[in-house]
Parts: sequence; C-alpha cells; structure tokens
Amino acid sequence: MKTIRTGMMTMAALAVLGTNIVSAASEPEKELAVHVNGSAIQQAAIVDKGQQTVLVPLRQVAESLGYEVSWNNERKAAEVQRGAIASYAKVGEDRYPFGNMYKTLGAKPRLLNGSTYVPVAFVDEILQAEVHVTDSAVTVVDEEAEKAPVRTGTITAINKTADGNVSIALGGYETGIILHISEETKLTDAAGKVLKPEDLKLGMEVEATHQKFMAMSMPPQTGALSIVVKSSLESAEVLGTTGKVVSIEPDQEGTYKMLVEGRGLTATSPEKVALIINDKTVIVNARDNKALKPEELKKDMNVFAFYGPKLTRSLPPIGVAEKIVVETAE
Repeated sequence: MKTIRTGMMTMAALAVLGTNIVSAASEPEKELAVHVNGSAIQQAAIVDKGQQTVLVPLRQVAESLGYEVSWNNERKAAEVQRGAIASYAKVGEDRYPFGNMYKTLGAKPRLLNGSTYVPVAFVDEILQAEVHVTDSAVTVVDEEAEKAPVRTGTITAINKTADGNVSIALGGYETGIILHISEETKLTDAAGKVLKPEDLKLGMEVEATHQKFMAMSMPPQTGALSIVVKSSLESAEVLGTTGKVVSIEPDQEGTYKMLVEGRGLTATSPEKVALIINDKTVIVNARDNKALKPEELKKDMNVFAFYGPKLTRSLPPIGVAEKIVVETAE
C-alpha cells in the first residue's frame, strides 16, 4: 500500500522541503533531482510554491515506468498509456482520466521549457507508482513486476480490434477478468516456447501475471504482463457456447448429455447445442479453477462450453464437449 496518497501529497511534500507555502508563484522554483527505479533522469523536478506541490517532468518519468507518451494536438494534452492504464495531462486543467471517471489532484500541469510537468500526485494516483519526496530529490519506484498478481483460468473469450489489439477474458463474466495484451506481454507455452497473440485459443488454461491496477468495469480489466499456456484443447478449431444449462441427463453408458442455450462464442458457434460429456471432458469451476464431476452439473447453471467443429446437422446440433467452465455453481 502506498504510504503517501493524493490528499496528503502536496502538504507532506512541502513540509519535508520546508517551503514557505505563501511565497509568490513568480519566485524561482527550487529544483530537485528525480530518480525512477534507481536511475536518475535528466530533467529535474521543481517546487511549485504557487500550487503548494512538487512537479515532475511527465515524459521522462512516465517513459521510465514503461508508459507510452504521446501528444494529442486536438486535445492539447500529453497522453500516457500502459496496458489498461490510460490518462492525459492538460496544462492548466486539474482533471485527469482514471478508469471510468476523472480525478482532481489539487494541482494543475504546467508547461516549462517546452515540457509538460505534472504534480507528484499524478505519478502516485494515475501512474500507480510509489513516490517519496525529500528536500533534495523525488524518488519514484514501480514495484509492479515484483508484486504482479497471478491469475490462472480458462480463456473464455478472445477479442481483436480493427487495429490489431488483442484481449482475452479469463473465467467468464461474473468472476472473471479481461486482460489486454501489448507488445510488452510475454507469451509462452509451458515449455517456454515463445507464442504470438494469434496462438491463443478458446478453452486454453493459462497462468497470467497482470498489472495491479484494474479498471472498475464488469468484469475488471487490466494489462497482461505475462501469459503461460498450461494446456490446450485437442481440436485445432474450437467452438464455444455460453449460456444456461437447459437440461442435463445421464445415460446407461456412463456419459451425460447436456443442452446449453445462450450465445455463440465464435462466428460459427451455435446459440443452442447438445453436448455429450464423457470421461475426457474437462470440467472446472471458473471461480477457483477446481475440477468438477459431471454429476455436479445442474440445470440453470451458467457455463462456457467448448467443443470441436464436428457437429450433427440436427436441431439442435450435437457434439462432444471438450471442456466445460462453470461460471456459477450451487
């Protein structure tokens, strides 16, 4: 947990510096060295007496933390993005996007010597890094990689945008998470072979590390740092249907027949499908990825059902289930 939050940042920083907060803004600003993850950056931070805070150079600090920084000429603002974290700083405006809302930090960005400077609270609250201010330096530490949360689950959706960006959903809607894949995301299989985003398929079990910050959507969204594919389904082409279990019945041969109705997960997946569940079908709970038995499947459960492209031409089509992910279990 961060030891300095926005509400305390400006006053705490100035108290450390011993700055006279009633001094005129026109007085020369005191410069402070800036260190990001143990390395000094070229531009210095300044004490903004008028706003009672410390300002740091946005581009050099953000890029040192792994963010992409760009200038939006239409908005007249410096934009930053890393995974699911996206925001901007506009000179003279104390209003910063964060998730699905805007934050005020008690200070406005300034343009100094052609560079955008932001309050230290921006680094803390928006860029999600630890910030410490002394009388001579500003120290920024990004502990994201060391404390990256780990999530194991089944890929229940794959989304590709027109510009080629890929995101995956693990564990469904109610208990799942959406992970955005970037060029920095490390993709491998269990043996360490490097994969590409297009190698990811529905039904794969993966272990993912992701950023601590998550956009408060449903399901929550964040950037993937690494994804390791632990297992894949046998079918080269995987179809999927998500929805409610309409019925499930055992037969005399020890298999089960389950009818699922809802929404197809690919362009060729039916909205309603009857699936044979045999001893090779993998059944897991989306919440904790624990294995379930066929007899634990019940009517009205929400499930993600994955199967191969070989289906009968009946209505509904019939196929063999390779994997069932139970989103809600009694």
